[in-house]
Amino acid sequence: MTRLLRASYLPALLAAAMLSAGCSSAPDDAPVTHEVTGTVTFEGEPVPEASMVFEDAAGKERSFGAMVQNGEFSTQMTAGKKKVRITATREVPGKTEPGPSGEPGVPATEQYIPAKYNTETTLEEEVTADGENHFEFQLTAE
Repeated sequence: MTRLLRASYLPALLAAAMLSAGCSSAPDDAPVTHEVTGTVTFEGEPVPEASMVFEDAAGKERSFGAMVQNGEFSTQMTAGKKKVRITATREVPGKTEPGPSGEPGVPATEQYIPAKYNTETTLEEEVTADGENHFEFQLTAE
C-alpha cells in the first residue's frame, strides 16, 4: 500500500518540478518586444484618431499596429528598422453617402493622410532594444 500511495504522488511531484524549473505557458522563442511611443500631427495639429502599422523593413518579421488618440500612440514591438504606415479618415463637410436600404444618408468620409505616409510610405524608423523609442511624425498635405 505504501508503494501505491507513493506512486500516486508521482504526477504531482513531476508537475511541481516542471514549474520550479521555469516552465511557463509562453514559448521560449517568443519575440522580445520594446515600448514604442510617439506623436502624430497633420498640418501642425494633433491627429484625433488614426491607425498605424509598423512593418519590418526587410519583410521577414510580423507587423505591429498602434492606434493614435489625440495625436499620441503607444505600443510594443520587436527591434529593427520599420516602415511606418499611417491612415486616418474624416467627414467631408456637406457630403453624404446613401444609407443602406433606403435609410437616410450617412456623412461621407475621406482618407486625408497623403499616400506618401501610407500606401506609398516614405516613413521609416529604427526601433532599438536599448534606447528610448519615441517618434514624432509631422505629416503635411504636400
